Amino acid sequence: EEDTTCLICLEPVEHRLSYDIMVCPACKHAWFHRTCIQTYAIYTGLQGFCCPHCKNVFRFYLEMLSMGIRIPRRGPLLERRRTYPAVNQRHRRCDASECLCPGGREQAENEG
Repeated sequence: EEDTTCLICLEPVEHRLSYDIMVCPACKHAWFHRTCIQTYAIYTGLQGFCCPHCKNVFRFYLEMLSMGIRIPRRGPLLERRRTYPAVNQRHRRCDASECLCPGGREQAENEG
């Protein structure tokens, strides 16, 4: 037997399958608690749902569905809530404790 950890919560899992312990059918190296993989499915949605270890989509999806994991038909929650800053926005103000820019904190270049 090996010491196995859940790839999502990083807590130990028993190295045998049961109702509460699941393994990726594609790589057989990723072990999960049922509650952890269900939470993962809810946050990633159908578009982002894959094995966190091997990134397999099809076999992983089918196995988790057959094991009763509910996978919402939508994109990831982070994209829906827009809880992260936009990638294409630039920071336009100097936040250094002592600004050394000759033009002051509000000076911004057009590019770069």
